[in-house]
Amino acid sequence: MIRKILIPTDGSPIARKAVDAGVQLAKQLGASVTGYCSYETATVGTDFEGYGIGRADADGVPAISARDSGKNSVADIAKAAADAGVPFAAVVDEATKPCDGIIKAALEHQCDLIVMASHGRTGLAGLVLGSVTNQVLSHSTIPVQVIR
Repeated sequence: MIRKILIPTDGSPIARKAVDAGVQLAKQLGASVTGYCSYETATVGTDFEGYGIGRADADGVPAISARDSGKNSVADIAKAAADAGVPFAAVVDEATKPCDGIIKAALEHQCDLIVMASHGRTGLAGLVLGSVTNQVLSHSTIPVQVIR
């Protein structure tokens, strides 16, 4: 029985498809939704003295902006859930790898299903950029529904 659905988002239009599908599924099943977004502030390189340069340093954007962006993305899920009358909880946290954050959130919040989008990158882009969805599919111990 599915009681809790985790819907991860990166705020993209593709992810919005998963939000809509996940919220509608939750409504049909009488389940609740946990919206999830991670932000990354992990080290992405080193400076000339060998010290780690965080993403905030490298991009010139403070980590708080990344966290606020994540909160805004999850707020979109909250609105969709409220409009559908579906119970909602939000999770925004820092994760070195998004797939690890998604799986951790699903387990910590005792979700029965992850509903997420796939950007559908193939070829060189898929190889170079990797696929968070594929990584979640490969490592999750709970079912994952992929929306395209």
